Amino acid sequence: PLSFAPPAAWQDADEVAYLPAEVAMPCLMPEDAAGFGATWQCDGGTVCTALATASGVRTKQAQCLLPKDSEKMFSGHPCLTGSITSNPGQPFNDRYSISGQFAAFATDISRAAYTCRPPKIGVPAGIAYRGCDDKDRAFAAFKPGKPMPNEICGLVGGKKFDICVATNNFDQCLGGAVNRGNRPACSADHFCREDYMCQSLPPDTPGIGRVKGIGFCSPTYFIFQMRIDNHATPWSGAVRATMGAGFGAAEAE
Repeated sequence: PLSFAPPAAWQDADEVAYLPAEVAMPCLMPEDAAGFGATWQCDGGTVCTALATASGVRTKQAQCLLPKDSEKMFSGHPCLTGSITSNPGQPFNDRYSISGQFAAFATDISRAAYTCRPPKIGVPAGIAYRGCDDKDRAFAAFKPGKPMPNEICGLVGGKKFDICVATNNFDQCLGGAVNRGNRPACSADHFCREDYMCQSLPPDTPGIGRVKGIGFCSPTYFIFQMRIDNHATPWSGAVRATMGAGFGAAEAE
């Protein structure tokens, strides 16, 4: 089976029934799908969108994404297209260039509109982002018996992390780098993108009873937050990070 395909019912050697791919899951563009056997469709409300091409690779990297200018935009949604120039002899010298933007057109980070954060801060294909407002912090959109929203006000690490590692007081330094920020919501049945992990909220998160069993998608390079000695939180320390701290922003809140 294809590692990037959604779950499927394998009835016999010649018949595979794939489930529809959910938002942000991989898909095959029509011109690429012709080279495969059974394929799958994007779930309702999303379209298969090419995010990147790579030299020497015959298929495009594509995901099931919201249509352009969709009112259902959420933090974590890709927002940029690009191309990769491959260097087979030295893969670490591959180069990525941005070719266009298709979502999250706000120019600045705010709590009302989505801005597109660039790949250089560690988010391939860009990432739509909106700061948490008071309703987000209270998990007001999460209601019993209703579908889980696509975003949740989780924890974001700041760009000060590298500086904190070099200090002799990591905990205090990290306390000023962690902030609340909207991330894709996830659970045991709602997965993150392939290179992200589903991280649970700390048990002392205010209002956590409303989001039992729900976490937020976090890049694996923020694994430092998975600590057994209670990692830093913006509600337990005196120092607070800026609204865009987790996405390379320097603006004051």
